[in-house]
Amino acid sequence: MLTPAPMELFSIAVLKNKTEGIASRLIELGIFHPVDIRLIEEELKGVFSFHIEDEYAKYEAFEMRLADIVKKTGTDVLTTKKIETKALTYIEIGKILSDAEGEVNLFSEEKRNIEADIKAKELMLSSFKGYDLPLYISGPYAYSFLKVELGKLEERDIPILEENLKNTPHVLYPFRRDHARLVTLLIGLRRDRDNLEAALKDTSWQRLEFPQDRQKLSEELKEKAQTEIAECLKKVTEVNDRIKKLGDEFRARLEQIKFSIMLKKSLFEAKKYSFTTGKTAFISGWIPREEKPRLIEEIKKFDPYSYIETKPAEDIDVSKEEIPVRLKNKPFFKPFELLISAYGMPRYGTIDPTVFVAISFLLMFGAMFGDIGHGMVVGLLGLSLLIKGKTENLKQVGALALYCGISSSVFGVLYGSFFGIEFHQLWIKPMESILTIFKTCVMFGIVMMTAGIALNIINSFKDRDYLKIIFDKSGLIAGVMYWAGIALVSKLVVSKGAFPKIYFYIIIGSIILFLSHPIVEFVVKKKREGIAASFMEGMVDVLEIMMLYLANTVSFIRIAAFCLAHAGLFLSIFALSHLVNSAAGDILVFVLGNALVILLEGLVVSIQSVRLNYYEFFSKFFISGKHAYKPLTL
Repeated sequence: MLTPAPMELFSIAVLKNKTEGIASRLIELGIFHPVDIRLIEEELKGVFSFHIEDEYAKYEAFEMRLADIVKKTGTDVLTTKKIETKALTYIEIGKILSDAEGEVNLFSEEKRNIEADIKAKELMLSSFKGYDLPLYISGPYAYSFLKVELGKLEERDIPILEENLKNTPHVLYPFRRDHARLVTLLIGLRRDRDNLEAALKDTSWQRLEFPQDRQKLSEELKEKAQTEIAECLKKVTEVNDRIKKLGDEFRARLEQIKFSIMLKKSLFEAKKYSFTTGKTAFISGWIPREEKPRLIEEIKKFDPYSYIETKPAEDIDVSKEEIPVRLKNKPFFKPFELLISAYGMPRYGTIDPTVFVAISFLLMFGAMFGDIGHGMVVGLLGLSLLIKGKTENLKQVGALALYCGISSSVFGVLYGSFFGIEFHQLWIKPMESILTIFKTCVMFGIVMMTAGIALNIINSFKDRDYLKIIFDKSGLIAGVMYWAGIALVSKLVVSKGAFPKIYFYIIIGSIILFLSHPIVEFVVKKKREGIAASFMEGMVDVLEIMMLYLANTVSFIRIAAFCLAHAGLFLSIFALSHLVNSAAGDILVFVLGNALVILLEGLVVSIQSVRLNYYEFFSKFFISGKHAYKPLTL
């Protein structure tokens, strides 16, 4: 739990025609992190990889077509992750998608046409709004750029007229039947007058004079347009229902397509790391050591003649940074892995700080945000997200918020605070015990700094870097100097004096660190150049250690500052609520004030808790790796 899971390099050799079968088993198991073996084994640099680019692009195109169908139908396409589900062939996927697209596009085109008709009618209707006489045909108010015609024609001529005017901007609006003909309004641009006249001559168009009572015509047009818009909207609803029904009919096949595409893309990912030498293919990857027996058993079940080779990561001549990292923590600590991965995965073979971060983060958050009521609100929000979160990451964020809420409530009991309303505390009241709060935070900072130094020494020991154990900025000598400095300050504060031994430890430690660079460079590494630079580097290191550890320790005082700020905000809220002369206003200020504190200070406190871990704690020991463990899965 305190280090990443031990890994092994797992290599499989099979006949070339069994590559996809092996890859399917690896995907189903979900424990195999593929790797380009040519980067590890020098003698395999000449082997050839599978060419998958063209096939991959075809399935990418399928995925885009599937997404388009899903978007148009509004269908929720889920998928199983069981490999036993029958995968469709390339031809089967193409046929189903073509069938679905044909039917969906037919309805979609009908929907687009209806919506275009609605827009045209709404455009016409908008021209009537706000005017008593909207159709100015002649006189001083006649339209300068529009040509407006009123006439009637046979219904069969409507499509002919539309076809003749398809390249000419216009609005053709039949709005009343007169025996066998339709009374129609035609609006176009005056510059297109000749085109409009020519198109009308090819039909049974009979020009009508605009009535004197244009108000009556305007009302008739508006009423007709509104009726037709309502009918069109009804048609759109019907088409949407048909599209949704179509999506439901295709759902099972679309889900099978989605599964098939996901499986095929995962197989391509596996093939990308597979290599061939004639009739043989082999694939290599990293697996957790504890999973080795199960994987060997599954591979042998599929192909008893396959060749398997495993090597512990520690026995391979490869940088530890290249080995993927799998954090292995108890379920309670899993949410805190989000904070670790946001900073960077710890390098393979080093300390996994998840447990330490879980403890320190919750203590700092609770101390700065200590209130039973606020903790309950944050906890309930976290619980809701934990239960209803759609992704695993959201659920983990919910669990993290739930833990923070519990921590806040515990500190609320210690402080005696419920939504700012004070009661008998179990420990202290922050505003009445400022010095105690500051002392406690400094002591907590000292513990964190000491833990960081200890973890750095452990990491260096695991790497067998004995010089780093002693001379590093977070090494043994730096730790002795740090604690000597703490003892010195304590003695100066308590007894107004200091023991000579303390000065001795600090001076000797400084001299050793000052000389460490020249000693390492010229005695251990046998270098004979740059002696002045080495002494300067040693001097800078001594000064940096003294200033850095002081700054890092003092930085934890911000916990006390935010703790006091939290209590101070309550005082402000109550002061404002007392200024309001009504009971309702008093309650409103109280509720809104608490909501503001929860939102703003909750965010700030979270950031500060993360910051103190990252910059004050992690900087002492954390060594980043390059790769997180990402096994092949659907």
